[in-house]
Amino acid sequence: MVVPLAAGVVALVGFAAVAGPGWLLLGGADAIEASNIALWLVLALASVVAAWASAGGQAVIMAAAAERMDGRDASLGAAVAVARSRAGRLLEWAVLATVVSIVLDQLEQRLGVVGRIISWVGGMAFSVLSFLALPVIVFEDVGAIEGFKRSSRLLRATWGEQLTFGFGLGILTLVAILPALPVAFFAAASGILLLQVVGIAVAVAWIVAVVSVTSALSAVFKTALYRHATGSPVDAAFGAGDLSGAFRRR
Repeated sequence: MVVPLAAGVVALVGFAAVAGPGWLLLGGADAIEASNIALWLVLALASVVAAWASAGGQAVIMAAAAERMDGRDASLGAAVAVARSRAGRLLEWAVLATVVSIVLDQLEQRLGVVGRIISWVGGMAFSVLSFLALPVIVFEDVGAIEGFKRSSRLLRATWGEQLTFGFGLGILTLVAILPALPVAFFAAASGILLLQVVGIAVAVAWIVAVVSVTSALSAVFKTALYRHATGSPVDAAFGAGDLSGAFRRR
């Protein structure tokens, strides 16, 4: 839980450290109103920095999970060292993911309904085909493009040509977050400053904890899926049905 939390903090700080000064130097609100291209480039760079930090956190958990699945005790220092050794590769992935996101966003904004459909389909396709890209990058030391290609090949070879997600970690995250919303709402509506501060702080802390847990679970699960797809040993906690049924044909 601590690693995704730390990575999230670094991602936020990194985004703010790049976007904040750039926004001020380019004129602040005036730059936004003028659709300043330089400002959007600054925001894209800030997004790359944030994605890089997030990918680094995922890489740390994946490296540690692999150690445990190989029957060894996981060391935080060793896992961080693995992630650090892949820093350049992870930066490539952050750039690729950001570029894809920007292109899909532009298509959605410029092509109306057709653009929204293309963006949705393209986003889903990229998410599915790149699902194992990070573990491929971490464990095979390849670049972002090759990691994406290798991920798509593993998925097609293991789960079939047409893939849909067969697990609901995203839904689980949403359901787990829901209890925090009424707490924040009633605290804000109470009109009592102490209750507002405490209630909102509790809600935020709960959401952060849930996201940290599910982010860690996602990294561990991707590691298990990658190892299953490549024939490496997987922790006994994952049954064969859990992994072979993670994706299904539709």
